[in-house]
Amino acid sequence: MTPDEINTLRSIGLDLIRSYVATTNETILLTIYGALVLKATSVLLRKEMRISSLITLLAILLMFAICLVLWALDLADFIAEVKLSFISNPELPIKGRLANARSFIFPNIAAIDALYSYLSLMGDGIIIWRVWNLKSYYRPWVILIPIALLFGSLIATLMLTYCVGRLGDSIVFGTFEKPAFCRNVQTATYAMALATTATATILIGFTTWNFRNAIKPLLSGHPVIVGEPRRRRRSPVENILLLLIESGILYFLFFAIQVVGVIPRVHNWVSTKPGVSFAFTMFSYVSSIIVGIYPTAVVVLAHLQTSVLDDAANSEVTSTLRIGEQHTSATSDTWPTIQHATKPENEIELNTGLHSSEHERSQSVKPRESLNA
Repeated sequence: MTPDEINTLRSIGLDLIRSYVATTNETILLTIYGALVLKATSVLLRKEMRISSLITLLAILLMFAICLVLWALDLADFIAEVKLSFISNPELPIKGRLANARSFIFPNIAAIDALYSYLSLMGDGIIIWRVWNLKSYYRPWVILIPIALLFGSLIATLMLTYCVGRLGDSIVFGTFEKPAFCRNVQTATYAMALATTATATILIGFTTWNFRNAIKPLLSGHPVIVGEPRRRRRSPVENILLLLIESGILYFLFFAIQVVGVIPRVHNWVSTKPGVSFAFTMFSYVSSIIVGIYPTAVVVLAHLQTSVLDDAANSEVTSTLRIGEQHTSATSDTWPTIQHATKPENEIELNTGLHSSEHERSQSVKPRESLNA
């Protein structure tokens, strides 16, 4: 066996190890994703069936179906590489068999890239919709910013689809080498998702900041009980909103890695470092699952926020009424209220309006008038 053949076999072996480990990790993560999809489906079906809930449910199920297809393509590529490199056409030299394997795999990678861009597009749409439901703390026109970015993602995705259909063979290990137009379009799909995630996370952060200001008098040293100021603590709703922010930051970093990874100089450097290349392969295989998990988790967390807010509101009503009966010498202040009324469960509106009058000032303790989930 010549040194050239030994190097080729070594390359195939390393490729198979990476593919096997990456596919195994992808399978495990896909199982977790499936459980999360079931939870989100249960949450959406328990609600009053509105058009928005139905569209969200269909988008979540379609995203999961795309992830299943991507997983099947990865598995097919792994099996094909083994078969075409070692079993089929034994009369060919090892280099010829490797070339046959790659000629089969690279078009599949092109299809994976196209499906991935649509998966990311749907995920961004779900995230924007959930952010819109937290619109109480900012002007409605602000939502036009992520919507404009989503429209840009759609344009970039359609152009990438054209590139994949016409020039799919130019994709090498998931990245367009040429022409520059298609390489730039691929980078644009990642950059648009990056910008959309950043905008959505900032809006959620702004919502959290306003919510903390709204409930701070209730959870800190507000004189609800004379001489017994409450110790500042983080409410369950705050915990969930902060979890949305933290996960949004991680999702932002996820797309940032992809944007950096398709830069030609970085891409070439990664291919020369075995350890970095192995880690990037693991990352690439699970990227579609991560894109599906995050918006699905946002739907579940939004439901948990609503449920926790319901429980907290009922608890605060009970405790405040009891305090009002026991203490008749305290003075009241303005209270933030959480309005429930007829709003659907997935639309949470928080109000910090003033509710004070001469009659209220004459009362020892004034229980909150309304609480909302």
